[in-house]
Amino acid sequence: MATTLSTTFRLASLTGTDPVSISIAPTLSIGVPSSSGSIETSEASSESILSASSEVDSYLFVRNTGASTDGNVLVTTGSSNNVGLLKPQDFLFIPLKSLVGCRVAYDTAATSLDWFLWTRS
Repeated sequence: MATTLSTTFRLASLTGTDPVSISIAPTLSIGVPSSSGSIETSEASSESILSASSEVDSYLFVRNTGASTDGNVLVTTGSSNNVGLLKPQDFLFIPLKSLVGCRVAYDTAATSLDWFLWTRS
């Protein structure tokens, strides 16, 4: 059974040479399965969040929940292409194509992260 994921995203800055004010609130259609987890990174860690053999399109949210003195997290596709570098408290929300996969890996020091994955319908 399909359901929806309500979202709100806002960027606002009046400083600098390019002031920005963007606010969107799309409702995304999602289906099962969905999953989530928490990961503690270490020098040897490279954790798969979504297998490259997954045959469904997905939405992925990853947030580095570490403190300001903790490390960064690399977010990569299944083919090892870097798609994100998350410093403490940074986040990433991305629609992933089927058969791409996603991994998170230790970058500079140990940290913790939370992730959520929804099937896109």
